[in-house]
This record gives sequence, C-alpha cells and structure tokens, in this order.
Amino acid sequence: MIQRLLCLLVGYLCGCLLTADIVARHVAKRSIFELGDGNPGMANVGHELGTPAAIVCLAGDILKTLVPVLIMSRLFGSLGWAVVTGWTGLGATLGHIWPLWHQFRGGKGVTTIASTIILMNPLWGILTGVVGAGTIIVSGYLSVAAVVAMTFYTIATAFTLPFDCALISLFFTALQVLTHWSKLQGISTGTTHRASLSTKFWAKFGR
Repeated sequence: MIQRLLCLLVGYLCGCLLTADIVARHVAKRSIFELGDGNPGMANVGHELGTPAAIVCLAGDILKTLVPVLIMSRLFGSLGWAVVTGWTGLGATLGHIWPLWHQFRGGKGVTTIASTIILMNPLWGILTGVVGAGTIIVSGYLSVAAVVAMTFYTIATAFTLPFDCALISLFFTALQVLTHWSKLQGISTGTTHRASLSTKFWAKFGR
C-alpha cells in the first residue's frame, strides 16, 4: 500500500502543475483564471488564445500524467503497469482538479483522466475516446461526453482491470459528474454552450 500511496503523491505533485496557466502567462501575460470562464484547461485556452496554445496545453497535460507514470513504473514495476498507472494517474488528476498552490481550485481533469485510462488499457481507452467524440457530436455538449465516455470505460473494463484500477475508473466517473455538474445543469437552462465540434459537424451535413 505504501508504494501505491507514493504513486498517488508523485502523481498529485505533477498534476498541480497547471499547463494552461503557464501557457496563458506566456502568451497573454495573464493568469488563465482571468481569461474566459477561468477554467485552467485546454478548452478555455483554445477559446481564448487559439488552437496552437490549446495544443501546447494538451501536450503538457498529457506529459504531466505520462512522465510520473513512467518514473513510478521503473520504481515499483512489481505492482504491475495498470496499477502503477491507475494510482499515479489518479494523483495527477486530483492535483489538476485541486492544486495545492492555487487554493485547491483547478480544472476538470479530462485530459489527465483520458491519458490514464488509455495507459491502463489502450484498446478500451481509445474506444472510449471514440465514444466521447461521438457523444459530443450527437449531444452537442462536452460535459455529457465526459460523463458518458467514462461510464462506458468503467463498465467495459470492470472485469479486465485489477480491482483497485476498476475502483479508480469508477471514481473517475464520479469525478466527471462532480466537476461537470454546473455545465450539466446549464444544459436545461440554456447557459451551457454547445461544442463547436458538434455545431460544425451538423452544419456541414445540413442539420
């Protein structure tokens, strides 16, 4: 259990590094918390600072999950790849959502979760990404896609992942509901904007 907690701790410390804020301070000379909806994630960076900045943010969020996973797998490889990935990725996600240095106010953890589930089980992780993209197009909302995709992954891998990894997947699903709750509520009131991917898709195909 000590090894798992160390994976969690190292992942958390890496997750606290908010790539979106670094990008915003470099490009706009302002904190990401002062731009757009204030969310330190790729979507807000892309909306406010453009696609190139969003790509850098995406890469950074993937790396802050991947790098600690690789380090901890070298140290605690006996736990198994999936277990090391699950606990380290959980830490990175918690750090991203509740960063210690910013009064525990962070992002929604979509990229760190996506990176973790793909690393834990590449096949189902990639299929989950396809499900997520399809849900965005059909529903029109990123928040719905995040919850649906993670639910799909949790069910699909329930009996193939180690027990604690399956529990981590279930926890990730709960986190997506929690962090997207205001956006989900905003769908019924019309305050949540539709995803541009959905809008462009249906515009192209004549909806």
